[in-house]
Amino acid sequence: MNNAPPTPKGFRDKKRIAIFIDAANFEISLKQCSLRVDYKKLLAKFQSEGKLTILSYYSPVFKTKGQNRFFSFIKNQGFKIVTKNIKVIRKSNKKSQNKANFDVEITFDAAVNIGKYETMILFSGDSDFVYLVSQLKKRGITTEIISPQWRTARELRKEADAFTDLRECDFVMKKPPFGGAHNNLSTAKKIYQKKGEKSSE
Repeated sequence: MNNAPPTPKGFRDKKRIAIFIDAANFEISLKQCSLRVDYKKLLAKFQSEGKLTILSYYSPVFKTKGQNRFFSFIKNQGFKIVTKNIKVIRKSNKKSQNKANFDVEITFDAAVNIGKYETMILFSGDSDFVYLVSQLKKRGITTEIISPQWRTARELRKEADAFTDLRECDFVMKKPPFGGAHNNLSTAKKIYQKKGEKSSE
């Protein structure tokens, strides 16, 4: 007779989960949807689904007290923070172009850490991640994209195993009438406007 206790619900797929947050893309989505995120609820949600083995947050640096406080907070929640300065590209007879994309960093980290996770959660709607998602799937890794549908490239939604509209997540809530994005990335909107507003039609 088997006297073992019943298997807890969800235990059979206590998978290892990697979370990658493309901060500029994510924060602009929050701002445009008038939402704010509860990071403790976010982590609790995915901890209930598996073991969090990678928590990475990629953000340009603005060197503000608000951003420094926010970085300290998410670092205490277990996130590894990857930053870079905004690069200003000056062109003759044209407006300067600001860049601080993290496509390469996220893709590299996801690739070199294969073997440490079975599921990747990517907070970004950028079509530049289509190739990464397709290659992870070939290696048996489940991929999920979390982003507002209208800010997510159609080909990225199609390639991923799962897509969740950010507005439907239980760890986000309507932002109060006053107060900016908690990572002070609202100023990044112009930087990422062309990149982040790719059509989802």
